[in-house]
Amino acid sequence: MQRDWGSTAETVAAIGALVDAHPELLSVLEEHLVDNGGEVLPHLVMADVIRWLVVNEHARPEVCRSVLAWMDHRFRVGPESVRGMIAVSGVEMIPDPGQPGSGLRTLLGASLRSADPWQ
Repeated sequence: MQRDWGSTAETVAAIGALVDAHPELLSVLEEHLVDNGGEVLPHLVMADVIRWLVVNEHARPEVCRSVLAWMDHRFRVGPESVRGMIAVSGVEMIPDPGQPGSGLRTLLGASLRSADPWQ
């Protein structure tokens, strides 16, 4: 899989769709916009989402499952740029086994498991 670190209309739209489907993530996007002069940098937002999932793994497990299911679906059907963003800045950012937050790996669907370097 090609590693595309740039923003594309597809990756920006995917971040918007993710936040639209999961309003709990709005604060993540708002903080990102403040930190980046109003610009959406999709790979950085995706990494921020994973950090949010790690923090909320036990407090909001239903949201974590839903976000990862959304990512799994988009990884399966999305264009290469979205697949790359989800794999590199999403799945690969889940903490390594044994680290806090690594339990998120057990919530990965079949498509995302294929992108997980620990599977």
